[in-house]
Amino acid sequence: MTDQQEAVATATDGGTATDGGTGTGRRGRGEMAAAVLCCLLGAALVLFTVSATWVNLRVADGAVAGEPVTAAPLAVRLSGSDLAPAVAGLGLVGLAGVVAIAATRRRGRALVGLPVLLAGVVVAVVAGRIAADPLPAVRVASQVRQIAPSLTADLRDLRSTAAPWLATGGGVLLAFGGALVALRGHTWSALSPRYQTAAARPVDAWEAIDRGDDPT
Repeated sequence: MTDQQEAVATATDGGTATDGGTGTGRRGRGEMAAAVLCCLLGAALVLFTVSATWVNLRVADGAVAGEPVTAAPLAVRLSGSDLAPAVAGLGLVGLAGVVAIAATRRRGRALVGLPVLLAGVVVAVVAGRIAADPLPAVRVASQVRQIAPSLTADLRDLRSTAAPWLATGGGVLLAFGGALVALRGHTWSALSPRYQTAAARPVDAWEAIDRGDDPT
């Protein structure tokens, strides 16, 4: 092989390696963007729906020892905070994960992804159960216990809204984003050295002049 052929081969190999590295970098940036988007949307859904009404019903103190109802039923609206107080805190965990993904590097991102994953799973399970069958959570809600302190509360016209289902979807998004960070975060590159602060650049230029190099 002549020198010219070797040069062409070297250039071709270098170009292929560069293209492969660029493809890997683009895939990593895409995965990071997807994880951040899932965490952000999931946390937003959870925090938005937790203050919304999940269940509407009427409550009266039920019969005690076979006696009739002692009071007229009162209308009650129960929010996500009333039925699942921990959900709001878990949504904040997902929101904090959005910031932590950008602040951590490689292996450290696994420590960020795992709490977000667990928070999303718990939110999805708790909200999903309430969405499917709200009655157990409604019976132990503080508003219901205040109106009907006896163990035989009379619950009428119980109607669920779409909010617990939306919170469940938010939990699923959080879990997916956290899993992506935990499994793939170590492959995502950190910020490039070219994104240094402007204050460091004049020092580098003066050092180059001291070495006898022309920075221009």
